[in-house]
Amino acid sequence: MICPRCRHENTPAARFCVECGQKLAPGCPQCGAEVPAAAKFCAQCGTSLTPAAPPEKNFASPRAYTPAHLAEKILKARGALQGERKQVTVLFADVSGFTAISEKLDPEEVHRLMNGAFELMLGAIHRFEGTANQFLGDGLMALFGAPIAHEDHAQRAVHAALEIQRALRDYRERLGRERGVDFRMRIGLNTGLVVVGAIGDNLRMDYTAVGDTTNLAARMQQIAQPGQIIVAEPTHRLVHGYFETHSLGSVTVKNRQEPVGAWEVVRSKGVRTRLAVQAERGLTPFVGREQELLAMERAFALAKDGHGQIVFLVGEAGMGKSRLLLEFRRRGEGETVTWLEGPCISFGKSIPFLPIIEMLKRNFHIEDADSEAEIIAKVDRGLAFLGGDAPAVAPYLKYLLSVNPGDPAVAALDPAQRRPRIFEALRQITLRGSRRRPIVMVIEDLQWMDAASEEYLKFAADSLAGAAVLLILTYRPGYSQPFGDRTYHSRIALGPLSDEESARMARGLLEASDLPEEVRAMVSRKAEGNPFFLEEILRSLVETGALRRDNGRYVLARSAGDIHVPDTIQDLIMARIDRLADEQKRTVQVASVIGREFALRLLKRISDIREQVERCLGELKSLEFIYEKTIFPDPEYIFKHALTHDVAYASILHSQRRELHATIGLAVEELYADRLEERLEELAYHFGQGEVWDKAFHYLRQAGAKAVALCVDREAVGFYERALEALDHLPEDPERDRQAIDLRLEMRAPLWRLGRLDRLFTLFQGAEELARHLGDPVRLHKIYAFLVQYYWAMGEPMRAIEYGQRCLETADALNNLTLRVTGNLYLGHAYHSLGQFAKAVEYLARNVELLEGERAREQFALSGLPYVVSCAWALESLAFLGEFERAEELARRGARVAEAADHPYSLAAIRTCTGYLHTFKGELSEAIALLEPALRVCREKNFAGWTMRSATALGIAYALTGRPAEAISLHEEAIRLQEEAGALVNRGHWWTNLGEALLLAGRTEEARRAGQEGLKFAQAHAEQAQEASSRLLLGEVAACQTPPARTEAEEQFGGAARLAETLGLKPLLGRCWMSQGVLARKLGDEEKAKVFLQKAAALFRSLGMTWWEAEARKLLESPSP
Repeated sequence: MICPRCRHENTPAARFCVECGQKLAPGCPQCGAEVPAAAKFCAQCGTSLTPAAPPEKNFASPRAYTPAHLAEKILKARGALQGERKQVTVLFADVSGFTAISEKLDPEEVHRLMNGAFELMLGAIHRFEGTANQFLGDGLMALFGAPIAHEDHAQRAVHAALEIQRALRDYRERLGRERGVDFRMRIGLNTGLVVVGAIGDNLRMDYTAVGDTTNLAARMQQIAQPGQIIVAEPTHRLVHGYFETHSLGSVTVKNRQEPVGAWEVVRSKGVRTRLAVQAERGLTPFVGREQELLAMERAFALAKDGHGQIVFLVGEAGMGKSRLLLEFRRRGEGETVTWLEGPCISFGKSIPFLPIIEMLKRNFHIEDADSEAEIIAKVDRGLAFLGGDAPAVAPYLKYLLSVNPGDPAVAALDPAQRRPRIFEALRQITLRGSRRRPIVMVIEDLQWMDAASEEYLKFAADSLAGAAVLLILTYRPGYSQPFGDRTYHSRIALGPLSDEESARMARGLLEASDLPEEVRAMVSRKAEGNPFFLEEILRSLVETGALRRDNGRYVLARSAGDIHVPDTIQDLIMARIDRLADEQKRTVQVASVIGREFALRLLKRISDIREQVERCLGELKSLEFIYEKTIFPDPEYIFKHALTHDVAYASILHSQRRELHATIGLAVEELYADRLEERLEELAYHFGQGEVWDKAFHYLRQAGAKAVALCVDREAVGFYERALEALDHLPEDPERDRQAIDLRLEMRAPLWRLGRLDRLFTLFQGAEELARHLGDPVRLHKIYAFLVQYYWAMGEPMRAIEYGQRCLETADALNNLTLRVTGNLYLGHAYHSLGQFAKAVEYLARNVELLEGERAREQFALSGLPYVVSCAWALESLAFLGEFERAEELARRGARVAEAADHPYSLAAIRTCTGYLHTFKGELSEAIALLEPALRVCREKNFAGWTMRSATALGIAYALTGRPAEAISLHEEAIRLQEEAGALVNRGHWWTNLGEALLLAGRTEEARRAGQEGLKFAQAHAEQAQEASSRLLLGEVAACQTPPARTEAEEQFGGAARLAETLGLKPLLGRCWMSQGVLARKLGDEEKAKVFLQKAAALFRSLGMTWWEAEARKLLESPSP
């Protein structure tokens, strides 16, 4: 069934048009009664059902009604456009009450009436370089942005709509007088994506709407009142600063869950620059450009002295030319100067003298609402003010302003005779005005200037050298200025802002004192120093919720890869790409699929225009689309802007991208067969995007393993997650299941280091299910081995031990070294958390002996080298027991292997635990020297677990050296990281360490709360050593009260000492005795105090804890209070 509105062919059963939403059920337009499809008249009311005659032949084909210059542009671009995704603005227009008009007039009369309307409408559409794609009987549909691309297609479409309504106003009045009909148009617009299809020789363009692009435009037209223009929200977002609009609220649209905002367009706000629109919503802080401002100020100083200057201000779109001019003008606000501006507009090339007329209007203070008489009076007053013979040029200026020149001879002149006289009139008032006060004349965007204005500027330029005139001309690269090269000319090229300037601008825009590094990096990478790009990206991120405030700080709510280019930037860049020749554009698009950086060799291998590739690249270099990155041995190029790459890539159909990615992957395999290791990430990406799933899985897995080896865990997890997705696309069979288990096992190490325990457990549940299904005991027990670590981290040491013992039994049965090493290591962890340090050392020492020698550098698919990590945990366990000599020996052995392997994770582990050892002994300078760099590496590498441990170890050292504030910050970091990871093991330890630092800082009540938290966690998870430490802290809090809370302090100290003695924690026992001695002294029992302090000093001396012994001796020797 053909839709009567948009002519889309629907299925016979369709009740509504799938393209525009029009109801399709046959019905009478007058009474609504259902009628047979072949009926010529309604059986209920007799209304004719015969459609109006089709338009005359000259509207049957776009070729017939499209102006020659537009037809040439369309035909030139059609090859490059076919199959592209394009951002366009769709305009629907129809006659209100067409049925009533058709009933009132003869069909032939209706036919002529519509032809007259179509002529007027097409004139407006073509003026703004839109194309009428379909005639709908009582209206039409037009597209702006395709097949002819424009960066401001939305503005052009709205201008065309306003022009249509203006053009039809007189037509309506005439039809009302002559035919007695009320002829009004309703117009609706929307902006969105379409996929461009074939463009035939007749210029008709096939297209497929993406989403509801056309449907929404049709809906806007349906809700419009006669004579009204309604735009949908996507269009309004792009044009609202350029037009006066009125909100109509939200409108429900068929097949959309959410209503859509609609706005009535009232009128244009006139010729406006993008900066003027931005100024209405508030300008961002001006940053940088000091040298450029100084150059302009020097030129102005010369001009004021009568040495006229011309400054050419060159910069890419969005680089800040208009903003620089605004700041220059602001700096000179105290000057007596005439400032005249004449912007050019993208659709103004066909409007003679457009920027000159704008300057005249501003000079004579002419408003759009002024009558002809008012304009004439203002011109006469202005010229009289200039004095001399200035009034003699009045007729030519008035003629230029389209009012009565006052001299019939001026209008009667041949245009070729009149133009030089207009030129001279303009030159004379400029020179005479400059004698009264200096003039700054600004014409922006010369790349869009009309020929008459350019000719006048060439005529006048040489007259300015002796006048107090500064002429500033701005344009984009690619425009060749025709004004020659004179000594009073200067050129200022605007480059990108620096990263620091971009960050300052971003902070100003967001009103933030600081920005997270990820936000700064994303802005720098995407905007690349272009102020307009930066501003639009940040506004878009905030508006879409991708960038939001969280506790006063801005954070990215989505990954940078999920952030799309705003429409404003996309339109600007795509228009520039569309202006390229077909071969250049194809080269840009194919190169964009390779990546932002691409090799000539690879591009030639996959291009369908191989012989032209090098020439096209040379031309694209000249146009500054790309830069040459390297020449030897294989020339490589890079897109100048990341956003140019993004927009070019987005313009290609998904199906074409998929084919190109697959082709690129195969070409990389062929061209770099001997160096595939260097290109694993590239191969993984292209085969993934090309949906070649077996190769994608293979290379993603290899890329993940490579990232693990380099200790870049976030990247490794990203590759592995995508490998899992690729695996899901492969046929189900046992081999796929084995690969799925092995991949999950490989993900354990990087996920563990990142502290992502929830994801780790989910993966291992899936792996366990697969292993049971396969009946694979080796893989199943590897999973159990890693579950030991998981349950340990979650504060379930007994369950961890259960799985660990099961793992070792299987290792013995199968004589499997990997299972044995893994089981020993994680059983050591579990017993360490229970405070059974001797048992922990027993299991960990087995690994040290098993792996001594050649196997010491083997990793066994673990996060660190198990030899080194076993040394680390064992030496820390020995430190708790006070066996410092054995601990130091393990520290030396572990460090030797870690340093030889240059393995960052293992180095972090051995240095952190050795730092702990030094804090136990009171060797605080040595501890800090090890722990500070260890913490730095852990943070850089995102080793979440060791970041916690090194932070809290360093916090202990800081606290004992009189730096409690820094210690508190580190302990809080450890707690926060563990909470984020969802782990529970050692949480009591972290809280106790925080409490000790708070107590040293004099924050007693906070210290009590921290101690109570520590005790709660320690008891809940059977961490007896940590329970002893928490009790010691709570006893110290009670003891420091005035007077001391004797009962509580003695109870806590006694409990801590009993646990320490039971567990063999000699260093902790010494500290308990020392605290008990201090309490006894406070309570006035000096004898008891001496006993405790002497016991503590003797124990410390026997252990070699010289710092602690000295502290105990000081207390012994200090006088009693």
